[in-house]
Amino acid sequence: MVEAAGKALHTGAYRPLNLPRPVEVAEDIAGWPLAVKGRRRQAITSIDDRWRLDDEWWRERPVARLYYAVRLAAGLRLVLYKDLDDNRWYEQDY
Repeated sequence: MVEAAGKALHTGAYRPLNLPRPVEVAEDIAGWPLAVKGRRRQAITSIDDRWRLDDEWWRERPVARLYYAVRLAAGLRLVLYKDLDDNRWYEQDY
């Protein structure tokens, strides 16, 4: 049996998971990602997958995104998307 921690949960104890984080991305002339700019610039060596999401068309601000599963020069795999409404890039964990 697990013992109680002795603390009551409240609404401030929860936080959303997998929220996208704004990220700066260098693009080529066609809009494809070339590099991710963080503390230092990291080149994208491959785009492993690409897909488009169009959802919530009934809302005032529908969702329209282009997703890219990319691999950086250091071997790290990221999922990036470009919000087609605000034209900004985001990183999202999966």
